[in-house]
Amino acid sequence: MDFPLDFNPEKVRQYRSAHWRLNHIYFIKDVDGNRVPFRLNWAQENFFDELWYLNLVLKSRQLGFTTFIDLFMLDAVLFNPNINARVIADSDGKAKEIFDDKIRFAYENLEDWLRQGQETEIESMHALKFANGSSIRVGTSTRGLTEQYLHVSELGKISLDFPKKALEIKTGAFNTVHSGNFIFVESTSKGRGGVFFELCDAADKAAQAKQELTKLSWKLHFYPWYVDPRCALSPEDTRKVTITKEWKDYFAEVEAEMGVELTREQRAWYVEKARTMGDKMKEEFPSTPKEPFEVPLEGAYFGKDMVRVRSEKRICKLPWMQAEPVHAFLDIGHSDYTSIWMHQHIWPWNHFLSYYQNSGEKLVHYVNWMRNAAMDHSCVLGSIFLPHDAASLHAESTAGSYEEQVRKLLPGVNVHVVERPNDKYYDGIEATRRELGSCKFDEEGCDEGIRVLENYKKQWNDLLGVWRNEPLHDWASHGADAFEQFSRGFVAGAMRGYKRSRAARTSHRTV
Repeated sequence: MDFPLDFNPEKVRQYRSAHWRLNHIYFIKDVDGNRVPFRLNWAQENFFDELWYLNLVLKSRQLGFTTFIDLFMLDAVLFNPNINARVIADSDGKAKEIFDDKIRFAYENLEDWLRQGQETEIESMHALKFANGSSIRVGTSTRGLTEQYLHVSELGKISLDFPKKALEIKTGAFNTVHSGNFIFVESTSKGRGGVFFELCDAADKAAQAKQELTKLSWKLHFYPWYVDPRCALSPEDTRKVTITKEWKDYFAEVEAEMGVELTREQRAWYVEKARTMGDKMKEEFPSTPKEPFEVPLEGAYFGKDMVRVRSEKRICKLPWMQAEPVHAFLDIGHSDYTSIWMHQHIWPWNHFLSYYQNSGEKLVHYVNWMRNAAMDHSCVLGSIFLPHDAASLHAESTAGSYEEQVRKLLPGVNVHVVERPNDKYYDGIEATRRELGSCKFDEEGCDEGIRVLENYKKQWNDLLGVWRNEPLHDWASHGADAFEQFSRGFVAGAMRGYKRSRAARTSHRTV
């Protein structure tokens, strides 16, 4: 960058500082559309100080991270030669908004000498190429050049609406940015599934384990609502808010987990805000890094039921009881996933101890997994519940059906085939929903299975813009179908009249 001849050494020194430039030379549109000078707010200042190479931003609403990241990248391409920067948005409309209202607006409102020194070539509606060989592009595509800066906006929404595109971003776009360059992923959460959740979950666990970051490590930047000075009522309004015991218990848990102390004004703000936000409160204004991923997923069959399971602390550490039989519930994948739930009935609860899902393996692999899971905990297999087609479909290269092969491989174990539901929704999904209130889940052994139940959802009708009451066949549907063998087979009466093992003949409820 060539500076004007009338710049004194101090002025040159200032312009060579990215932090100074971000606070002095750019203009943005405020919420009313007015042209105002950009100044880093408290969250953006903190983020600037804590920047890493690969950055995940999980945040409350309206902290200005999209604006900061895009100005940071615009600044990089303006003041450095041969730099490629790209923004990937979740939709064409969002891409146009980011380009027009943030990047192009900021560029066109620079001082004349800066713009004149960077003769701009507009390659397309959403791309600028500068005289120094640098460029910045905004779009929805993952295809592009080798990038030095990449910003993915709302990856949580992309993961929910377009899972294949999210996977392409993970395997394609991320790999266009070589080690030592910068990636920014910022989003609100959209459930415990998909690429954004997986990245945040892994980064959070690494941080808790105090693992040292490398240039290929993701750093999670979490900005909860209570670090925002705006999230507090006035003392006068605070006196009007009643904070119930349930809210006090919630705030006590947050304080213990996060090592913070919430003021009366902050608590009152949260209680009042939650009246309006309802189920969306933890998504839009999270208190902990895990909390925003625990909200009900839109269109999910068991979303609210699983929120209740969490709120009632029924996701916890569960022991395998050696005196009780272990039951298994399966969905058999013929060209995709086979899913298995392992379960014990501990009156009055149904304990789910482990979940397994895999594909491309022969039947003997899954039988061995069930047998070993029980043996590893000094338990015996009680009953195996198979889906309706196990009685007719043949296992790999054998003359027998899946049911017959399981019986041969597990002699002495009760094997039951659960009839096909007459109505998938009322006889299947509703049966599962009714029984979730009796279930507890081991937090480690069933982690993937819990995500399956949270992400099992309806199909979306693009034409009408509504959810169809038909399940979406995806990675979560197999585990949900396997769980249905429990709700329809074990609970709904299929066990009635079957011979049960001696260990099962206890004071359990009639099933």
